[in-house]
Amino acid sequence: MYELEKEKYLGNTTNVFNTQQGIAVVETEYQNKVYEGWHSHNNAHITLFLKGGTTEKRKNYSETLGAGSLLFYHSDELHLNQNTLFPSRNINIEIEDNLLKELRIDEAAIEKSVQNSALAKFLILKIFKETQRADTFSNDTIKMLFLQLSNPASHLERFDKSPFWVKSINELLNDCWNENPNLKDLAQVLNLNPVTISKHFPKYFGCTLGEYMRRIKINRSLSMIQSTECNLTEIGLECGFADQSHFTRTFKDQTGFLPKQFQKL
Repeated sequence: MYELEKEKYLGNTTNVFNTQQGIAVVETEYQNKVYEGWHSHNNAHITLFLKGGTTEKRKNYSETLGAGSLLFYHSDELHLNQNTLFPSRNINIEIEDNLLKELRIDEAAIEKSVQNSALAKFLILKIFKETQRADTFSNDTIKMLFLQLSNPASHLERFDKSPFWVKSINELLNDCWNENPNLKDLAQVLNLNPVTISKHFPKYFGCTLGEYMRRIKINRSLSMIQSTECNLTEIGLECGFADQSHFTRTFKDQTGFLPKQFQKL
């Protein structure tokens, strides 16, 4: 078994931003084949796959990941990677144990928050954007963004004790991600009163219907930007935006990057 110390990854490290507050943002690139055996990392971390992909294997499962995928790794958790696509590029948000203790957050809470992958991805991209600014406010801003990221109650859909229609509407919205359903359309499909959806949607989804649909659309666009040859105008239209301007504004609002900037990462 191979154990990696903090801020160390199997690929080539291209940039490290350490807040000196227990959070490090590490960019890694994979241009050639690296060690494919079982290994672990000293610190818990979240990885966002920007380009390429890999087959991730852990003790009880295996999955194929591509651009836009998101994973959480517990500290000292064994895993291995095979069939990596070249080039691949990742952003890693690494969290030291002393910060978790200070904030009274455990790794399970972060893992749960990452399950809401769309918002988690956007917060990670905003953290990454802040490392590029790297000014007087960046350290504190990154910590605040991490606190938002690590709090599942603030943005994770609360389906456990929700009415029957909540899970149904979530599935429906994700199925029609490139369309623009309104309350009347949803109510008709689900045989509900539009007022019911309007009144209770923010309670279970943590945002309005419009905000949630924009998150879904931008989330879908992340992988398309990095893994297709379509231009940005085509991607915006494919994701259901009225025009390039609307797509650009929404993308920047959610991620902190313009689509062209993200495409060059």
